Amino acid sequence: MADGDIALKPEEGVRQTIIRELARMGWRQDQLLWKPEWPIPNAPHDLTKRERGQKYNICGTADLVAFADDSQKPHAIQVIFEFKAPDIEAGKDQLTRYLSSEPLAKMGFWTNGSETLAIYKRHSADWVEIKGAKLPAPGDDLTQPPDEPPTWNDLKEPGEAELSAVLRRIVATVVAGDSRVNRREEQLREILHLVLVKLESDAVYSRSTNRDTPVDFRIYGDNLSKITLTAHRMRELFQDYFTRQRTRIFHPDDRAELLLSDETIYAVVAELWPYRILGDDIEILSKAFQIFRTSALKSGEGQYLTPLRIIRPAIMALEITSQDKVIDPACGTGGFLIEALRQVSAREFPEEAEAWTLVKWANDNLYGIDKDDIGVKLTRAEMVAMRDGSTHVLMGDAVRVNQWPTKYSKLADELGSKETFIHEGFSVVVTNPPFGEDLKVSASDCRDAGYTISRAASKKPGKHADLEIGLVYLELAYRLLRVGGRVGIILPETYFFSKKYSWLPTWLQTRFKLRGMLNIPMEAFEEFCRAKTNFYIFEKIEQPKKPARKDK
Repeated sequence: MADGDIALKPEEGVRQTIIRELARMGWRQDQLLWKPEWPIPNAPHDLTKRERGQKYNICGTADLVAFADDSQKPHAIQVIFEFKAPDIEAGKDQLTRYLSSEPLAKMGFWTNGSETLAIYKRHSADWVEIKGAKLPAPGDDLTQPPDEPPTWNDLKEPGEAELSAVLRRIVATVVAGDSRVNRREEQLREILHLVLVKLESDAVYSRSTNRDTPVDFRIYGDNLSKITLTAHRMRELFQDYFTRQRTRIFHPDDRAELLLSDETIYAVVAELWPYRILGDDIEILSKAFQIFRTSALKSGEGQYLTPLRIIRPAIMALEITSQDKVIDPACGTGGFLIEALRQVSAREFPEEAEAWTLVKWANDNLYGIDKDDIGVKLTRAEMVAMRDGSTHVLMGDAVRVNQWPTKYSKLADELGSKETFIHEGFSVVVTNPPFGEDLKVSASDCRDAGYTISRAASKKPGKHADLEIGLVYLELAYRLLRVGGRVGIILPETYFFSKKYSWLPTWLQTRFKLRGMLNIPMEAFEEFCRAKTNFYIFEKIEQPKKPARKDK
């Protein structure tokens, strides 16, 4: 270390010396950030604000941060460096505080130029401290699993920002590093298959009798064997899960093996094992996956996650009971269906001895449809883990009924075709459909599927018009419902107040009565869209009878 650097400005001299040494070890310049210094969030809710791009409070700034890639994003943080504190104990306190507030950082490193200290996270409220530690090199394994196999009680319940960041980091790991799977859709599928193993492990060990037993989803082996043994065990667990759930969760082209490399499987497990991802707050997992899918693959498709603060009161307002037959024809990751299942369970079947009744109701009366195979698979897995109801979660295009017999035979088998479309089958339709002016069902598809709403929107009498898909879902809901049934649907406010849609009240008045409306603040969907929406509750009414024709 150059004496002149330290004499001139001690902390800055130490920092510049460390930066030069890290560069010599192979860290790239774009992986290191010190100008400006990295702001550390003050509390968990500040993590969420940062995730949403909002202003947040900080508890300090890190002297230097090393990232896994060149993104310099929170999910990629590897190491936090500190040089300010005058002694090792003060340095340890500061690092521990910063590592607690940056949940994705793997390691903290402190030095004053003569002493060094490395701190690794254990994820179970304890830390590994190494005095006199060497600087971390790029590619070092910074994971520190517990000395004893973790139980459910050792796992941490993450916040939404933390789990979202974990999934961003996982996809970055797979995209950047896996040597066996290269296509994005295949990578996403393989990540989901590992997450299903995690979901199953959480479902099993969250039950009270298993909370002190080592969980299945964890790191296996010692430092020399942990990559190979962990990957081997995950492959075994997935094969077992696939065998048991093949017909209930998986698609026909899925295989009973994980295609990712051993190194990638280990990296994913090392990121995910410390957290409880299946808990009471169903929004955490759904939101994390929605953010992941939106940023990685699905942007621009017009379908936005419904936050739990909207889902929960919406399902309450619909007053769903075990007498209802419920469908969400745009179920996404299953938020409405899972909340309906949860509320019916809590109100009507709270005892464990009644679980079989709940399972029967769910399997007979909960339906979901979505075009996205990832969302369908995740919904099925969540519902299996939360007392089933996965039987009728179907993949396909719900609105293009004319395509069911040829493209989505399962939908045709379950719900019928255009000619024999199921009428009066459901008492509740609840959905947050895709919407947007650029997301339309063509006039020809509307005509072939028999939608009257596109004819009502047309400026040419007797002709169909291209129509926003959200409005087509409104007629789909009408066709799915029995008379007296209710639909709860999230739609843009503009549909009901703009002159452009002045034809809509006339179409509605012979089909629906408005029974209620929940205001949805614009910030509810702020991560994804800026449209002002509401949750509308309509009741299906009987069509007025046409007067009998008089004989001439």
